[in-house]
Amino acid sequence: MLTSPRNLRLGALILAFVAINQIDDPMVGATIGQELVYWSVRLAALAGGLWIADWLDRRFMPGRWNKPAWLRPVVLVSAVGMLPFSIAEIAMEPHLPMRPEYIDNELWAISPLLAWLSEYVTILSILVPVHLLLWLIIDRRAHAPLPDRVEPVRLPPFLIGTSARKLEDVRALQAEEHYVRVYTEQGAELVHCRFGDAVDSMPDELGLRVHRSWWVAESAVRSARRGSRRWQLGITGDVTVPVSDSFVQAVRERGWLKKKRQN
Repeated sequence: MLTSPRNLRLGALILAFVAINQIDDPMVGATIGQELVYWSVRLAALAGGLWIADWLDRRFMPGRWNKPAWLRPVVLVSAVGMLPFSIAEIAMEPHLPMRPEYIDNELWAISPLLAWLSEYVTILSILVPVHLLLWLIIDRRAHAPLPDRVEPVRLPPFLIGTSARKLEDVRALQAEEHYVRVYTEQGAELVHCRFGDAVDSMPDELGLRVHRSWWVAESAVRSARRGSRRWQLGITGDVTVPVSDSFVQAVRERGWLKKKRQN
């Protein structure tokens, strides 16, 4: 959902980067149309690159490079997400009234590639510290354990109206087209919700996505066995959940395969 910690972090990062980096770009002699195109392309490349990088991280990197916790969501997303932005900058450079101040003229005369690498490293050196600060403020605080005196976190919208009274009541989530089947102690209930939004609402410490269509709570896992093609988890309620190959490493690191293996 749009208000998830990672979306808030990426949105704040884009605003911070625009404020820090783009204000000083002189466009002497440019028309209003040129300035509008220049800023629109840069902002679209920056936002699109960061969100695509974040999606790639969540889709293909679960369970990998998790120590320290900020390594993937900060460094990897920043490095990959800045590539479209930097490429767009160099692509527009010949059409600008004047070269932006941050592009090294001497390097450009030697090699545009060296100038691009210099710009990319310079921008990344600004982006990563800002990104790390936002991660500490938004993501780390959002997942920090609450003191006992603080009221429990409200249920995410997709659980309102179900038998779940707290997040810990959820045993598993299963995607079914435009719906999500919520498994609790009372049974399974179908709610209208995007699966990705439902998974984003579940804290990492409660469970893990194990398949493109399944999220499983750690407390619900009762057994694990290797089938003819892939691993399968048995959870409370006699439900069998498949484990995709891309998520096996993350499941193994949580100890679900080693500690709960059954023949």
